[in-house]
Amino acid sequence: MFRHYIFTRWNLLDNHTTIYNNPAIKNPDEWMEHRMKLFDEITLPSVMCQTCTNFIWLLAFAPETPKWIIDKYNLFPHIDIIHKYPADYVRLNSHYLWPHKIRERINGWLITSRLDNDDMIMPEYIETVQSYFDETFKLVDVNGYQYDLATGKHYDPDRAGCTSPFISLIEQVGTPWQSISTDPSEKRLIEEPVKTVYYCSHSKMEWHFPSVKNPKRLYKMVIHDRNISNKVTGYEILQ
Repeated sequence: MFRHYIFTRWNLLDNHTTIYNNPAIKNPDEWMEHRMKLFDEITLPSVMCQTCTNFIWLLAFAPETPKWIIDKYNLFPHIDIIHKYPADYVRLNSHYLWPHKIRERINGWLITSRLDNDDMIMPEYIETVQSYFDETFKLVDVNGYQYDLATGKHYDPDRAGCTSPFISLIEQVGTPWQSISTDPSEKRLIEEPVKTVYYCSHSKMEWHFPSVKNPKRLYKMVIHDRNISNKVTGYEILQ
């Protein structure tokens, strides 16, 4: 029917930069220690307790990542480690590593979902996303929370449309797609055999694909002291 992959860029900051070659990160080992604590306590348990287990979680690690870390996460079910990619990756053909990896494995229908390594999804997240599968191209988003780790308070993410970093794309591999954008500079035939949820910025995916948003709060974006861009933006939600 379809294959469903969750994409997590573990210590890859973009298609050319890792925490080991980014001058903004002075101490990669310290960064890894801090992020592993968040991942082990928040992200990992949330994926392991999904009500639907029909998915593969791709964790993208930099080649320099210590082997003991790779070995640790390889022990968990549903996880597939990706630890290298070509430095001269060309967005025109394949935006990130993952479309190359997936193309070796699947044909037919594909679902790809985004998840950062310091956030979490609710147990029904995968099940809810897959409930929208009907053999049509579709962008699926859900509602959620911002969670302030320091105070334990929850906030509305204040996101209009289907623009959250927890979106999923349902697509048919090898099938061109005509962008639905109303902007002539953006509207085009998308011919890449595998688009994936990383086809473009999560804030712009709905420009190109028909979208649907489930009102259930099925994610928590964790706000902590080392967030680079995520800040509390919405009103407080009393629990």
